[in-house]
Amino acid sequence: MTRVGRRLTPAEGEEILARATSGDSITAIGLRYGVTRQAIRGLLRRNGVPPRRAGTLTDAQRSEVVRRFLGGASLSQLAADFGVTAPSVRGLVIRRGIEIRSVSQGLRHDAFDSFEPDNCYWIGFLFADGCVSYRPGHIPQISVGLAERDRDHLVALRNYLGCDNSISRTSPTHGSCQFSVRSHRLADRLVELGRYKQAIDERLVVSRDFWRGVIDGDGSLGIYRRPAPSTRSFAQFRVVSRRHVMDAFVAFLEREGITGLSVRPHRSIFTVGTTCGPAERIAALLYAGAATVLARKAETAARMIARQRGGA
Repeated sequence: MTRVGRRLTPAEGEEILARATSGDSITAIGLRYGVTRQAIRGLLRRNGVPPRRAGTLTDAQRSEVVRRFLGGASLSQLAADFGVTAPSVRGLVIRRGIEIRSVSQGLRHDAFDSFEPDNCYWIGFLFADGCVSYRPGHIPQISVGLAERDRDHLVALRNYLGCDNSISRTSPTHGSCQFSVRSHRLADRLVELGRYKQAIDERLVVSRDFWRGVIDGDGSLGIYRRPAPSTRSFAQFRVVSRRHVMDAFVAFLEREGITGLSVRPHRSIFTVGTTCGPAERIAALLYAGAATVLARKAETAARMIARQRGGA
């Protein structure tokens, strides 16, 4: 039941904006967070995010979708073929009384139990870009949405988790895609490690792989030209998250000899940023020799590292 009048936390507001941008419907978001459709619409309007407009299927198309699903077509493929979202197809199939096929064969429910580099990286990435959802009567869901250009990174996450779940094209208009799995153990582990708490497990705080995952999710790296008439350029680093995450990141940098950074408010969240030499040192600390990375950020980090080493 929707709880009228419940106030959303700043973190929930950010997650709702991300879900709306990824293609989730206002109804689905309202049910997930226990607020009214009007509250969701107001939040989107205040932040300049348009409500999702999904295509409408004819009766004949609905019948064809059901027929093809029973014949083995995936939700994501049907969504792409008919110009709607995967959640829309899922809803149609469920309303017709058809059981959704389980596609989590091989899922590694223990993937976050230890602190090897790859484990720490993906935990960090899901801390930044992922959402853990609990609904009564359902297995907890971990979902993450990215721009279509980063789809290969969701493939890498799926491979790491050992399953074959589909990667849905959630918004044909905005070019986004989404991946999700359901697991009590994985969801509980992410929460236990500090995804929504005010303290992050210290074994993650000291891991450069964890922080690289956070940066790949919610950070930015860049090299920019200075205003004319200068012909020189400068490196820039920035990351946003909740206050306790940013405090832990600054503490990690200080232990690694990168000092002088502060946590600053940024709308409803917080940010840490710097330029020039410190930005290049952070890139080298997190990305030099790293195996698991978001490709486009790794490319920028490599250029920043080259500058630090005198190769610019």
